[in-house]
Amino acid sequence: MNKPPDPSRPRRLNAAVIFSRVGLVAATLLSTYAGSMAFGHLVFREGVTVGTVLLWLLFVVLFLWVAQGFWTATIGLLHMLRRSPTSIVPLQPEEVPRVEPGKLPRTAVVMPVYNEDPVRVFAGVEAMIRSVHQTGYGEAFDWFILSDTRDPRVWVNEEIQLAALRDAVGDLANVFYRRRHENKARKSGNLEDFCTRFGSAYTFMLTLDADSVMDGDTVVEMAQRMHHRDDLGILQAPPTPVGRLSFFARCQQFAARVYGEVFTTGFGVWTHLDGNYYGHNALIRLEPFIKHCGLPILPGKPPMGGEILSHDFVEAALMRRAGYNVRIGYDLTGSYEECPTTLVDFAKRDQRWCQGNMQHLRLVFTRGYHPLSRIHLSMGVMSYLASPLWLTFMLLGLVVSAAHRWFNTDAFAINASPLDPMSPALVGLLLFAAVMLMLLMPKFYAVCLLLQRPALLRAHGGEIPAVLSAIIEVAVSVLIAPLMMLYHTRFVLTTLSGRCVNWGKQNRDEAVLGWKDAWRDHRWHTFIGVVSLAVVWYVAPGLVLWASPVFVGLILAVPVAKVLNSARVGTWLRDRGLLMIPEEAHTPRVLRRFAKALRRTSRLAERANHVDPLDRVVADPALFELHRIVLDANDEPRPTPDGIDLDLATEQALGHGLSAVPDKAAAAVLSCGSSLDRLHRHAWASWDAATLAKVAKEPLPRLLQRTRLRRESDQAPPPPEPDNLEHLETSITPAVV
Repeated sequence: MNKPPDPSRPRRLNAAVIFSRVGLVAATLLSTYAGSMAFGHLVFREGVTVGTVLLWLLFVVLFLWVAQGFWTATIGLLHMLRRSPTSIVPLQPEEVPRVEPGKLPRTAVVMPVYNEDPVRVFAGVEAMIRSVHQTGYGEAFDWFILSDTRDPRVWVNEEIQLAALRDAVGDLANVFYRRRHENKARKSGNLEDFCTRFGSAYTFMLTLDADSVMDGDTVVEMAQRMHHRDDLGILQAPPTPVGRLSFFARCQQFAARVYGEVFTTGFGVWTHLDGNYYGHNALIRLEPFIKHCGLPILPGKPPMGGEILSHDFVEAALMRRAGYNVRIGYDLTGSYEECPTTLVDFAKRDQRWCQGNMQHLRLVFTRGYHPLSRIHLSMGVMSYLASPLWLTFMLLGLVVSAAHRWFNTDAFAINASPLDPMSPALVGLLLFAAVMLMLLMPKFYAVCLLLQRPALLRAHGGEIPAVLSAIIEVAVSVLIAPLMMLYHTRFVLTTLSGRCVNWGKQNRDEAVLGWKDAWRDHRWHTFIGVVSLAVVWYVAPGLVLWASPVFVGLILAVPVAKVLNSARVGTWLRDRGLLMIPEEAHTPRVLRRFAKALRRTSRLAERANHVDPLDRVVADPALFELHRIVLDANDEPRPTPDGIDLDLATEQALGHGLSAVPDKAAAAVLSCGSSLDRLHRHAWASWDAATLAKVAKEPLPRLLQRTRLRRESDQAPPPPEPDNLEHLETSITPAVV
């Protein structure tokens, strides 16, 4: 291992990075200065008051936020044009010396899961294993499913799918499974537990989410780059959302695929080696991560204190503070994820992220952080704080306008110095146009780039469908923007008021929502829209036209949500070539493998879905033995959850079956080897033959079928044969790494 980098040693930045950073700051400040001066002419015409000063300050902050996004995209556009030898083509991967198979450092691919669909999780892992194996570098990668699952049925199904995965991949890869008895510190705690126990055996760690799928070439390329650069601590592959059908999800997929490249390229160029980490689909150098990236406990009570929830930005800042580089691999493709399919699920995910990002307010000025790390933390906060600031800006503007209309002044006037007689209507129109252009021009950039790429354009449906798709996406964005503004405002206020949210499982399924569901979820948006329109019409009718996009989105919230949540509408658009992405026109091999594995494992699950998994794990000898082996491989203490009497829960399971016990108590029984032994012996001693036959005939992976032994119903089942037990211990559980 080479000597670690010195964090105090200054680094040389190339001219392109310096130019991009200076240009970004200069362009952002100059455009904000011009916009603020114009807005000052508009609001200070009748005098400088407390209300107008506050309004002007809010405008400056919000315009600055919009401007930096616009100039980031502009840097991305210019960089793409500069890099391309034939006008505009996709960026080529960074050239690094290639390490031959067998010499690449060992990498642990880790997928933390929490009550996720096991069929989806293990199908994705299988697809990635096959894809990496095809590159010839499969021996360098070990695969870990790190479960924090609390639902006992999902837990048992994870073990069934684990056996199915080992059946499918055979000797292609080492697959390990571990379930923590306590999910302390959520995902970050799960990763910390892995690093503490097994991290010393690996050089790199590839972090995944439960919905992640990555192409093998991309995974190997990331490992090659990190091996070549000893000072690279985190390499982030930007994930592309794929695989969803609802109208709303397809808009997200199209936007990410078409517009995302411009933004990501610009962001990656000016951040350079001071980039950020998104928490998944990223390669991490384990030694400095373990040594320097332990998360602190914030003083005070949650949600602003306690455990850090959005850990990724903080870990990137800690890695950078230790002297290691963090980089956005904006030229990397083959990194995929899934997105929420409904507006409400999207908002729920944002609520969890909002609470985590608001904690970063307390970390922005932490000692030793790199200036760009502070900027990343601030941008994470501002991504949610912008909504209540926009709402405050509009409400304050309404108050100022009403005061001017009714009293021709402001009661808190501190100065009255008229400015030049420029037309307020013209100034307002120009400012509105400037803000809209800054918001929409990056999308225009992306569409223009797309029109110059014939092959990519065909994958998006062709010229006319691609342009129509962009128009549809812009219209949807305008309609849902006021809804998200209210959602984010509520999330920020509830977080600051001390209310915590439940960081539970994210809904990744296609939901079928009717009109009642849409009315239940969005009726308050409609009410606010109608009341706001009436108030503005009465107080300041001149503002109705300017605020009409907000009113339209709120008043039509229910029908808009109903249409956006529909997979039927999304499929109808896809069949007509609208909102298409290349992954649909030419599906990558890793996604085809994922779909194939998903179909096979889904059939296995469907054939057995009429038998409760808790009855199966108790009565089926092979599944019971696998569960015991997985349980025994975990040497951490097994505390009984608060409020659970384990002996009472075991007696209830003996009398009525484990499936009749409440989930929390059933999970406690599943974690206790002696209680399980009693239940297993009791089942084979007292269950009737028909019930045992029903459980025993259910389809299981071949790996479990090979360990299934015939037993007499009147005697205790013997343990599996030594050969089978050894095979399970070494190839399924991380007993030895």
